[in-house]
Amino acid sequence: MKHRAEPPVSPAVVEQASEWLMLHWGGEMNDAQQRAFILWQRADAEHVRAWQRLQDLQRTLGSVPRDCAQAVLKDAPQRSRRDMLKLLSLMLVTGATGYSLHSQKPWRAGLADQHTAVGEIRRLTLEDGTRLDLDTDSAVDVLFSASHRRIRLVKGAILLESGHKPEYLQRPLIVQTAAGDIQALGTRFCVAEAQQGIRVDLYTGMLEVRPTAAAAQRLVEGQSLWFDQDRLGVITATDPNASAWSEGHLIAERQLLGQFLSQLSRYRPGMLRCDPAAAPLLITGVFPLTDTDAILAALARSLPVRVHQTTRYWVTVKRLA
Repeated sequence: MKHRAEPPVSPAVVEQASEWLMLHWGGEMNDAQQRAFILWQRADAEHVRAWQRLQDLQRTLGSVPRDCAQAVLKDAPQRSRRDMLKLLSLMLVTGATGYSLHSQKPWRAGLADQHTAVGEIRRLTLEDGTRLDLDTDSAVDVLFSASHRRIRLVKGAILLESGHKPEYLQRPLIVQTAAGDIQALGTRFCVAEAQQGIRVDLYTGMLEVRPTAAAAQRLVEGQSLWFDQDRLGVITATDPNASAWSEGHLIAERQLLGQFLSQLSRYRPGMLRCDPAAAPLLITGVFPLTDTDAILAALARSLPVRVHQTTRYWVTVKRLA
């Protein structure tokens, strides 16, 4: 008799369970954290299943020594803590055969030519004069040869402004993505992973988008397009604020709070969640990405919300009653 394979736990629940495991490894939790952990388990059967899988994972790996884990959490920089949390989330995949790596992307990103950490934004100038900005938690490979200039987007988002050194102009500048290629024709444009595909925002010049298994599409200045390997979305107007991250800002113009916090969460470690009751609230402003805690404090001052922190790495924005 065959046993039906269990469906995988959602990535969001895996991250929550991993955060709780990190707290347990960190030593004794206070009373408020203990109560929050119990309530979290009771809130959904998937929470219990994810927690049980993490316990099984510890046994499968021979159990992480508690004293070693405590030393890492107390003495290592926060980046080490983030890396361990990402590793836990990466390793936990539930199914009939147990655990496996659900994606090679985190490992590929770590080995990429250029990559940024969560909250980091980096600006580079390539050998042909092209300006390349990497968004938070992003990675690229730069592959220049005698015949072409190729930039492979491994993860995240980039902003490109084509270089114009004469000796490079005969080599096409191409951004390679998981969904297909984008050839720049003297342009400034943003390429980002979005909704299981790729979004392109073109600010100046022209582009040719070439999905892996669909017809090519040209874009002109001021146009935006989503595509995946098999199809092209509808061409829309480029959002002038979409690349504000390259200048260290997040700009909202009557934006839903839920959407805004989803964007903000990419720039801070851990979990940032929005209570459904608060999600429809509208927000307008220009926010500096150098201090995400200050952004959360500003939200509490300007909107009927409160910022609830279980830990620095688990924050929920809730609507006031």
